[in-house]
Formats: sequence, structure tokens, C-alpha cells
Amino acid sequence: MPADLRHSPVAAVVAVLVGLAFVPACFDPEPPTMASGTDSSADSTGGACEAGATQACTCGDGQDSTQTCLDDGSGFGACECDGADTTATDPTTDPTDPTEQPTTDDPSTSGPPPRCADDDECADMARGECEVGVCDGGMCVVQPVDAGEPCGDAAADGCTAADTCDGKGQCASNDAPEGFDCDGCELGVCACSAGACGDCDDFAAFNHFTTPRSIAGWTLTGGWGLYREAPQNFASGPTVFDSQVFGTDGNRVAPYPGNETETSTARTRPTILPATLDFLSWHVDEGTIDTKQVRVSVDGGATFVNVADCAFDATPVFCQVSADTRPADAWDAISLPVPPDMVGQVGVVEFFYNTQDQCCSFERGWFIDAANFATECDCAEDATCAGFGGTCGASVCGVTGECELDAVAAGTDCGDATENQCNTADACDGLGYCATNNATNGLTQCEDCGAGFGNCNACQEGACADCDALAGINDFSNSSFIEGWVIEDLAGTGADWQLFASAPQSQAMGSTPTPLAFSLSFGTDGNRQAPYPGAETEHSRVTTPPDVVPAQITFASWNVDEGTGVDNKTIEISVDGGVSWTVLVDCNGVGIPQPFCVSRNDPRAGNDWDAVAIDTAAFEGQVGQLRFTYNTGDGCCSFERGWFIDNMNFGEICFDSPFG
Repeated sequence: MPADLRHSPVAAVVAVLVGLAFVPACFDPEPPTMASGTDSSADSTGGACEAGATQACTCGDGQDSTQTCLDDGSGFGACECDGADTTATDPTTDPTDPTEQPTTDDPSTSGPPPRCADDDECADMARGECEVGVCDGGMCVVQPVDAGEPCGDAAADGCTAADTCDGKGQCASNDAPEGFDCDGCELGVCACSAGACGDCDDFAAFNHFTTPRSIAGWTLTGGWGLYREAPQNFASGPTVFDSQVFGTDGNRVAPYPGNETETSTARTRPTILPATLDFLSWHVDEGTIDTKQVRVSVDGGATFVNVADCAFDATPVFCQVSADTRPADAWDAISLPVPPDMVGQVGVVEFFYNTQDQCCSFERGWFIDAANFATECDCAEDATCAGFGGTCGASVCGVTGECELDAVAAGTDCGDATENQCNTADACDGLGYCATNNATNGLTQCEDCGAGFGNCNACQEGACADCDALAGINDFSNSSFIEGWVIEDLAGTGADWQLFASAPQSQAMGSTPTPLAFSLSFGTDGNRQAPYPGAETEHSRVTTPPDVVPAQITFASWNVDEGTGVDNKTIEISVDGGVSWTVLVDCNGVGIPQPFCVSRNDPRAGNDWDAVAIDTAAFEGQVGQLRFTYNTGDGCCSFERGWFIDNMNFGEICFDSPFG
């Protein structure tokens, strides 16, 4: 090859292209013929060519022409042709400036981006559905399509969603995690693999009901579901289990304790039936009256075979009566043989529960745990468990093959932050669940309802409920009317405040109990001591619950005693929660004398009551308490019978059911 071609990159490229054009016919080893009068020798200084030298070239239309070595000897100039030059490098062009480079329609070139006037000129640069070529500042650039835009396969089922762009230029298949539960496989016990549903290859040994995945595909009616606690009954609060379990609240119904008649079933998804159905059982109910069955089917639920039926065989422990005092950890181990011809087959297990009636107030339901059937398909990876956790714990794949919770610290905030007498803020329990921390419905009294003190029912679902049926007068007709009243013995001689139907007999000859017209009435038998007539010295007092103070305290009074100077009586009021007390009446000389301060001798008729009115205008509208004190001073006298009150306009009682 002549020296001037060896040192000219452009000429070399041209020569190669020209040579390749003739390859199909023959390979000519001879160098191209130089034009007349040209110097083919290299510049003595080592330049690409000698300034002014010429060489042959071919124009774009195929016509022969020449090109001249540049003045600085750095290379040959453009081929002298009519029209644009496409064979030579313009020495005035800055090779580092992409805006001064020639454009190209080939998106695969590694050179500078092509120039453009609009997006259409850049469309061919996109290399897939998730890229788009756009014209940006006069240059073609490739940008990714927004994440979530459809691409690829639009098919969607339980193991794959429609393909979408990932926002980075790639089309994502959106397959479900390996081992994710699905349905439609041959055995009916299915898991996803590479976006397709197939039979599960490996199962967890037990079902501990830790996350909702544990009952995926189950069919439930009535109260069946996942529980952290057995519900409260009419006597005490809920029984909190050590973990989440599966079961039904039976004839308890929210808002608890409630009551109902429940006939319900829990049917598992298809499972390979073991030789025995093993599980833990916990129940508080009437046993055989609250009928329970465990059944299996291998024909999709068309027919069932009983493996336990409490109506015919009460041998299983869950068929027997269990009382309210059952501890949370007192679980019964159950093992029920499966008919041999069903063992190893794909079937379903069904739990049947029938309370038959709303009885009884002690019941809490039936729960199971640690079952060896309908267990989870081995989760294999954390992604399989995603979505089954919550604020108090992410769901991860556990060593047992079940999804479990990576619990946050106990006390971490979750759920409802409300704080009142019936509810403290919700908080994580340290096991991965959010505890509501509500007070026990109906069994917890409160005084911060919207209607105000003295006008409230008991706690209901974490709130203090207004009383709908509030008695304006306390007639002490049953024991609920003195709930919250505090009785104190001040001298160790007895405190006999209670509800009475009659004033007790005295020590007088022929005395008998005197039936009181207002029955029942609240009071004390004073220095009468059972068995009557008896005799004692009594110094005692009783304090009411808080109530809104009216302008006057009114009540009916009946007493048979020595009155002022001996059997002393006082009534006080407090409007600061009992920190300080103001005397309203003291029969030994404070306040306006009242009828109950007057000595009354036997006999006195049971309908002979005094009307009492005490001025409390100075405290009207405030929340206060009253305190009644009685001091007989001595065991005298044989005629005495005590002091009783009724029909008081303070300390009213709510007639609402405490359980809503």
C-alpha cells in the first residue's frame, strides 16, 4: 500500500470499502493507481501526506475525482465532487462536541446521539416496549417508559399479574413469589412456581395459625376465625392466649359479651389426610349441649364421615363441660383416627359447632391450635409471606415453613391512640399483633361519658356510654342502686349499712320488725345487732359515687333512736374527689336542724317518713360526693331501730343493660 494511504485514515477507509465492493468477484492485491503528477511518498517529517499532493478518489455518484493533501500535511481534503462531501473529515469540526457531529439513522452506533427536529425522528431508537426515543434539545435520546405501563403478556391469574414496565426500560413479568398459594392445580393443594400454579412439593408440619395465610382457602361461617383471646363473658374479661389461634366465640357475640345461638362450620382447603387428625383444643361451654363434630370428606364436600360427634360419643375432651375458670394455657391434646381408606387422599376437614341456645353467661367458645392437617405450603422465601403482616410485625418465612411475624417491641404504638377511662392507646403485644387495650365491656364503670358524671352507663367498646334510661330518683329498689357506694367501719364496732325491707325489732317486749313503706330502703340498724334484737355501739359512714350536685339534696328519712346529742348524724359534701369535705348537716349543732336529728321512740309506723331538703346551691352543677356518718355513741337503748333513707335525688342509677 502506498505510504500516503497508509497514513490517511479516511483514505484507508475508502480503500477498504472500495475493495469490499469487489470481493464477490475476485480479490485484487494491487494498490489503487495514482493520478498523474502526484507524489506518493510520505512527508519526510513523518506527516500523513505532503502538502499539495493529490490522489485519486471516487465521488458518491461513482465519478472519479481527486483530493488534495492539506497544507499542514495532516491528511487529504474532500473529494472534489459536486454536492455534499461524505468522505472527508472537516478539520474545522470539534470532535469532542456532540452537537457538531454528523447525524445517523442507526441507533446501534456508539457515536454521538443523532440530531433531530421532533420525536418522530427518534422513534426507531427505542429497543423495546419499555423505552421511547424522544427529541431533547435537538438530540435524540432514549428514555424509559413510566413504571406500571403495560407491556409483554397481559395474562393474569393467581400466580402472575399482567406484565408491566419497571421504570428502568425493562418489561417485568410480575410473577408471584415462589411457593405463593394458588388454586387450580391437580391435587388442589397448590403453590406458584415461575408464574404457574402447580402442586405443592413440601408442607409445614403443623398449622399454628400465626398469619392469615394459615387459613387461606378455608370456608368459614358463624364466629370462626383467628383470635388472640377468648372473649369475655358476663363475669370477667377476655382470656388472652399465648399466641394467635383458630376458633369460634360460640354464643358470645360482639360487642362482647353479648349472646346468640350459633350453628357454624369451618371447612379447610383441600389437604392430604393423615392417619390421625392431631390438634390442641380449648373450650369453655356446656360440652355435649354445645354440640361439636369433626368430619372429613374426599369428594369435595359432597359427603362427610364423622371422626368425632359429641351428640353420640362424649369421649373427646372437647365434648365435656368446661367452666369459666379455665386458664389460657390449659389446652387439651386431641388425636382423632381417620378412616383407613381415606388416609393419604386429598380431602377436607370440617369443624361443626352448634350452641343450641344462648345459655350460658360463663361461656367463651371453642378454639384449636397446632393442627397437623391443612398446613401451609412451605414458604421457601420471605417474599411468599409478604402482605400477611402488619404494623406490629412483618410477615417472614419461618424455619418451620410457616409464615411467622418478625415482631416489634411490646408497647410500640399501633392502631387507635385514644385515651379515656374505657381505653388506653393501642399498643403492640410483642408477638406481632396490635392489642386494643379496651376496658371490659359492661364490667368497667366510667364517669366520662358525653352526658357527664352521673349520667353514664358502663364501658362499651372502649368508650364510656351515655345512659339512655337514667332514674332521676334513687329508690334503692335493688343492689345495683348502691354499686360504687363505699361503706366504712370507723371504730371496729360494725358498719351495718345495707338494703332493708323492714326496720329490725327492738328489745322492747313484743317488738317485731316493722315493714318499711319504701322497700327496699338504704340504711343502718344502728345499735341493733343480728340476731335481733341484740345491742352494739356503731360508728360508721357511707360515701356515694360521684354525681352532679343539684340545688337541693332531697330524700325521705326514717329513724328510731335517741337523736341529737347521742345518736349523732352528719351529712358532708366534697367537690374535689374526696380531698376535702364540707359539713352540710351535723345533728350536734351544725347547719339547719333536720327531722332525722330528732329523737324518735318506738313504736313508729313503717309509712311515717320525714321529707328532707338540704341546701346545696353553692355547689350546684359541680361533680360531687355525699358522705353520711352515724354514731350511736353507746349501746343504749332498748327501743332503738336505726336510720334509713330512700328516694334520694343524688346517686341516680342507670337502668341501661351494662352489656349494650
